[in-house]
Amino acid sequence: MEEAKNKEKKQPEKTDEKDKEKEKGQQPSGKDKDKKEEQELSEEDKQLQEDLEMMVERLGEKNTELYRPALEELRRLIRSSTTSMTSVPKPLKFLRPHYGKLKEIYDGMAAGENKHFCADVVSVLAMTMSGERECLKYRLLGSQEELASWGHEYVRHLAGEVAKEWQEVEESDKTQQETLLKLVKEIVPYNMAHNAEHEACDLLMEIERLEMLEDYIDENAYGKVCLYLTSCVSYVPEPENSALLRCSLKIFRKFNRYPEALRLALMLNDVELVENIFTSCKDIVIQKQMAFMLGRHGMFLELNEDVEDYEDLTEIMSNVQLNSNFLALAREVRDIESISTGYVCSVGCCLTETSF
Repeated sequence: MEEAKNKEKKQPEKTDEKDKEKEKGQQPSGKDKDKKEEQELSEEDKQLQEDLEMMVERLGEKNTELYRPALEELRRLIRSSTTSMTSVPKPLKFLRPHYGKLKEIYDGMAAGENKHFCADVVSVLAMTMSGERECLKYRLLGSQEELASWGHEYVRHLAGEVAKEWQEVEESDKTQQETLLKLVKEIVPYNMAHNAEHEACDLLMEIERLEMLEDYIDENAYGKVCLYLTSCVSYVPEPENSALLRCSLKIFRKFNRYPEALRLALMLNDVELVENIFTSCKDIVIQKQMAFMLGRHGMFLELNEDVEDYEDLTEIMSNVQLNSNFLALAREVRDIESISTGYVCSVGCCLTETSF
């Protein structure tokens, strides 16, 4: 009986071993995977792959008359695929194995337009490779056409390489700095026009050229830019945090947003700047609003008696009428609707929770 039981126990072990052997046999090797990928390609994709390979072969031939049409077709296919980049575009995917060959072709080409166009293709293809800033390298060697024609992902990748290159450029190398700044002046307006203001800010923060923002901001973008800059203040050390505040302040003043500019001047604790902002505003209503802000902050400005509504502004900054203003507000609210004790308590609890 015991021997029969032992045999029964051994049988499932054998079946398990057989199953494992079957599974091993079913697992595809690297070559099998490549074959499957080739089989999965549609007829259209196969045709595209063959066309791209043919154009690369033409660039390697001695007949230079074939270069221009091949390069134009490569550029057209890449541009049409990189406008929206949710995944690696098929032209870049199929050209990736030929990256080294395209670099060799570029090195062997005679100087001229064809060589510039070839550099453009290599620059875009470098996005898919792990080369050391080769996207930037070949961009500078290329035709210098508009960045927008290569898509947002290319611009983003290029901006990252520009920031890294800037960190390694010596301060004495003014020529290289000017070359990189020329690219920055193309990248920033592109980002501003394509709802990527934060990327423009990040790039200018990396190269310490925040003052350039003022040249590219319009009424539609300044609010988002200043909000992003002031949000970054808590995450950077001195003096970078002050630089962010001053940059935002200048932008607010450019668009006559005096209360917002005053708030940042108070954060900087710059009394002279606070006074300058206050006196430069000619709207008495906004001046009174800023006077309340100064009173809340505990800062009093010595104004000339010739200033319009001098007494009102002085009283507001001195908090003379603060109590009566609160009482007037309470009466106004009471007239609108009666406030229950439960409502007041619930609002107080909410404010306490949000303050922490």
